[in-house]
Amino acid sequence: MPHIVREPGVLTGTRMAAFLALVHAMNDALSAVLGALLPTLQARLAAGTTTLAVLVAALTVSSSVTQPVLGAVADRFGLRRVAAIGVGLGAIALSLVGVVDSVPILLGLLVVGGLGSAALHPVATSIVGGPAARNPGLAVGLFTAGGMAGFAAGPVLILYLVSSFGPGALAWLMLPGLLLAAGVALLLPEFEPHTDSRPLRSLERSMFTGALGWLTAASTLIGLAFIAFTSGVPLWLVQFHGLAADAPLLGWTLGAFSLGAALGAVLGGAVAPRVGTSRVTVLSLLAAAGALVVVLSLPAGPALPAVAALAGALLYVSQPLLIVAAQTAAPRSPTAAAGVVMGLGSGIAGLLYIGVGALQEVIGLSPAMTLTFLLLIPAAAIALRGLTFQQRRRVGDERA
Repeated sequence: MPHIVREPGVLTGTRMAAFLALVHAMNDALSAVLGALLPTLQARLAAGTTTLAVLVAALTVSSSVTQPVLGAVADRFGLRRVAAIGVGLGAIALSLVGVVDSVPILLGLLVVGGLGSAALHPVATSIVGGPAARNPGLAVGLFTAGGMAGFAAGPVLILYLVSSFGPGALAWLMLPGLLLAAGVALLLPEFEPHTDSRPLRSLERSMFTGALGWLTAASTLIGLAFIAFTSGVPLWLVQFHGLAADAPLLGWTLGAFSLGAALGAVLGGAVAPRVGTSRVTVLSLLAAAGALVVVLSLPAGPALPAVAALAGALLYVSQPLLIVAAQTAAPRSPTAAAGVVMGLGSGIAGLLYIGVGALQEVIGLSPAMTLTFLLLIPAAAIALRGLTFQQRRRVGDERA
């Protein structure tokens, strides 16, 4: 059965979605700490590239592939409780990354911080897109936009604090994180837990097949395109256009792409009820493939961030729609379903990017990125298959 409200929260509707978007922004801003501090950590810890890759993988895997498990736990023991603990743990662990001087301790902090982030994502989408939501797609889109805005602003904030006050100043970011964790515990609605005493039982085979399987596959290809852009474009600008490694255009391009993705997530949720979820999803993914390829044909000038923003918006229009479709397809375990599509999809995309990196060495950076972006064309067909499967199943359940 879907979630049943036990106790209304202080925040409801748009205010609740806006609050969780703020929580998401803070969480993802802190999650950006590792990328922003990699050069600093490399020098301080005398770490090689393999060690740095392990640190990146630890944060990526712990924050993504664990989402289905933590979503299932939340379905059983309480959404509000799991989300609040996750936000608090993430704030404590990730804010201390700047002060540690030991690789094992840093690895532990990244794993704990990743788990905290993993607890927030499926739970929050289940809450904002839950029974009281008038437009679940728009609510989830607003939450997604908060994360993208935080991801864009995080490196700027972190590097400002480090350059102005030293790495130890990052520990102060723990305070707003803990305040928001308290807000999650006190202000959000409470739901009746699901009766199954074994939360992992909800992660049965059906969670990875049928509609959810197709939706997760589409989300994986979207995530792969996102990683290919954010990881490949800075290298492309440096190698093919001769920009310095710290050139402002790199930051402007990546920031515009993330902010565009935030706008696209909100736009998708707002437009889909009027135009149709399947139509919006397919058209946006096809257009995103074209826009991303166009980026690679542009000179390194002021037009680049603008087109990057458009590409990011088109890429993320479908993200909240796929999440809501997954929750609808698994009404008994909506939080776990969101974790499968978001978390498992992101984790698989991260693993697939290793292959993209190998392909870049064989055929070149630009051709490999182009082929990766063109995978959004089959992603559109895969997403359509999943949405159609989910809609047919819902009609059949209603008739039954």
